[in-house]
Amino acid sequence: MTALVDYNIIFLDKSWYWLNDPEIKALTMTPDFTKKDQDFFFKSLAQKKDYWIKGITENNFPIGAMGLKHINTQTAEYWGYIGEKKYWGKGIGSFMIEQAINKARELNLDEIYLMVGKQNNKAKELYLKKGFRLGVAADTEKYFLQL
Repeated sequence: MTALVDYNIIFLDKSWYWLNDPEIKALTMTPDFTKKDQDFFFKSLAQKKDYWIKGITENNFPIGAMGLKHINTQTAEYWGYIGEKKYWGKGIGSFMIEQAINKARELNLDEIYLMVGKQNNKAKELYLKKGFRLGVAADTEKYFLQL
């Protein structure tokens, strides 16, 4: 069973490996980062008022992370990744998007958006299926969903 859980040190440690995997790094457009950068990010989460972060588990096994960032009174940016590749293509991305939409509605936002690399075709298909519309910006594609 897929579940949202609190993002903790276990997800932080796994994210080091997930986001440094060349394929995942490219698909998520993750910039280079150090362990020190990662530690600073984790320690800053408690103070971030514009950030909602969750771990994703499958049968209690950590497989990814997701959330909303740049949350303001009207919009927020969705982000998410499944770091354990054996769970790709199993509908978990759809679950993640639905959770983000639910949270955005709970926050009374008007819209959520996301950035995706032009080469990430599976993700783009999912976003369109979930009702996002496309706008283009530089080397990424920006998708919007009116709530």
